[in-house]
Amino acid sequence: MLECKDITVNYQGKTVLDHCNLSIKKGEIVGIMGESGSGKSTLARVILGIEKPSQGQVLLDGKTYSIKEDGVRILVVFQDSFHAVNPRFTVKEILLEALPKDFPMDKVHTVLTEVGLPSEVLGKRARELSGGQLQRVCIARTLLLNPDIIIFDESLSGLDPKTQVQILQLLYKLHAKYQSTFIFIAHDEQLCQAICDRILILENGQFTREIQDLAEAT
Repeated sequence: MLECKDITVNYQGKTVLDHCNLSIKKGEIVGIMGESGSGKSTLARVILGIEKPSQGQVLLDGKTYSIKEDGVRILVVFQDSFHAVNPRFTVKEILLEALPKDFPMDKVHTVLTEVGLPSEVLGKRARELSGGQLQRVCIARTLLLNPDIIIFDESLSGLDPKTQVQILQLLYKLHAKYQSTFIFIAHDEQLCQAICDRILILENGQFTREIQDLAEAT
């Protein structure tokens, strides 16, 4: 279980997160929804260990953690996939960059197939791919690292509606197989409803509402 307890983040006298409390069970798909500036991405950075809170702590299975020191696998798929990779790298280089040198290529081919990409893309450079293709590459890279938790930080917002639907269907299938915990950060209500088990509403740095019966959100 992932827990955020009394998380507060202050920037130059401004409170970005205000005593946030959050519990996510292993294998859940939880949406965090809010307008721009509500604190969604700041919370993601706190969970990833990039941002240190002014107050509070984040626990995994009841213990504090360091991603670097404890080997906790919490990864993120960002909104802008083009800036999340080296544009000069081939897809193969992107996928293998963080993996051991002896990592079996058959697993790479398997994951590529799972995300709906042919093996031929391995030789292409990032700048040759569409936004949807590159987002699939970023998802494949994340899966190859076998994460416990994946944070999708506005990962679909830059894609056209048809590609959004395709990626959502893909994520649903991948979750059924891998059973990782998904945290789906978005401001789009329909996207959250389409994949999440429940949705938390973040407003002005505080969770103001939880939607468990997603019929309530319509």
